Amino acid sequence: MKKFITFGLASVIGASGLFIPFTHEANAQDLEQKKLELDSKQSEVNKNLEKKKEELSKLEAKQKALALKLKEIDEKALKTSGQIEEKQAENEKTKKEINTLKKEIADTEKRIEERSEFLKKRVRALQENGGSTKYIDVLLGAKSFSDFISRAGAVSTLINADSEIIKEQEKDKAELQKSENELNTKLEDVQKTLSKLETLQSDLNQQLDEKDKLFKQVKEQKGSATSEISELNSQSDSIASEKDATIAAQKQAEQEAKEAAQKEKEEKAPTKQRQSNVQAEDNSSTNNSSPSSSNKNRSSNNNKNSSSPSKKPSTGGGSPVSSNVGGIEGAISTGSTIVGQSPYKWGGGRSQADIAARRFDCSSFVRWAFASAGINLGPVGGTTTDTLVGKGRAVSASAMKRGDLVFFDTYKVNGHVGIYLGNGTFLNDNSSRGVSVDSMSNVYWKKAFKGVVRRVVE
Repeated sequence: MKKFITFGLASVIGASGLFIPFTHEANAQDLEQKKLELDSKQSEVNKNLEKKKEELSKLEAKQKALALKLKEIDEKALKTSGQIEEKQAENEKTKKEINTLKKEIADTEKRIEERSEFLKKRVRALQENGGSTKYIDVLLGAKSFSDFISRAGAVSTLINADSEIIKEQEKDKAELQKSENELNTKLEDVQKTLSKLETLQSDLNQQLDEKDKLFKQVKEQKGSATSEISELNSQSDSIASEKDATIAAQKQAEQEAKEAAQKEKEEKAPTKQRQSNVQAEDNSSTNNSSPSSSNKNRSSNNNKNSSSPSKKPSTGGGSPVSSNVGGIEGAISTGSTIVGQSPYKWGGGRSQADIAARRFDCSSFVRWAFASAGINLGPVGGTTTDTLVGKGRAVSASAMKRGDLVFFDTYKVNGHVGIYLGNGTFLNDNSSRGVSVDSMSNVYWKKAFKGVVRRVVE
């Protein structure tokens, strides 16, 4: 009995690997001091843990605010891109009008030149026939008063005709000059506006790049803080385990000291009494061993049961590509019916009320269009760009075809999705124009497209 106790109390190994020797003369104060030191360590770890959790909370709030700001800037960039397209179209239209006007100016100048030549010929004819006296000769050559009146009217008509030609020439010149000035002013205004929009677009793109870098930095800081919290939790668990081992050792040392004192007392007692006590102790040991054995058996059974293999949920692979080829045209046809009639709604399309009212965001619109053609791309309430980018199979941008899903890095990676139509166009629901058909060569979409394409229908 004595040997068993001495062996059992020879040492205790804590969670930190600390070796703590014990004998019958072990000082309980040392164990108490050890426990206090562990309490101090755990308190310090807990303080650091709280600080890191607070830091993580602030980083999460900052990340959320940055995401909203990125989305806001992204929407402005998209809107500006649309305005640039409109001004570019207006610029081209004005240039065409100026070219048309130049042709009209050339034609008018030709008419003016012809009229001038006609007047020159008339003046030359007058000069060859005696100048202005020709008109007088016409009047004096009248044979009667009525003939004189008739001749006077003819002369007046010729003079007025010449005067009208001169006035018409001056009027044409003035109108042409006015039209040319107006078109030049309009072209100048359009080009100024276009320049401002392009500058704004450049500034927005720069802001997006800066915010995106900051977002990534915060994300890295958040990951670092999460790792540190995990490490601090491990330290806390390790200290707690070591503390439990120290407390157990302390109790065990106290028990051994108590038993040693009892034995010392028994050795001083009469031999008969000592034998009686030893017998009683042996009986007690025998009785105590029974439940211990029973507990051991139960523990063994429990361990056996717990070690039995359990079924793990199947992880499965990516969603297969649908073979419903006709569904592509069905999806595009359905989606096209609401072009220009469905305003964009952030988070929309995830309730029956929104679907009935045709209120979608980009991912819910794509899901709805394909679902209408019998192709399931995900649940109504759980389909996002993040889930859609994992559907079907990836194809290269050079090999994409009508019906493929195209993704764009807007306020986040793969933040926008649309349905490729072919010829560099795609059908989508965006915050600027709602459901619309847009060109992938548009300055905004061209910058945001990074070549991510998924084929969900073969």
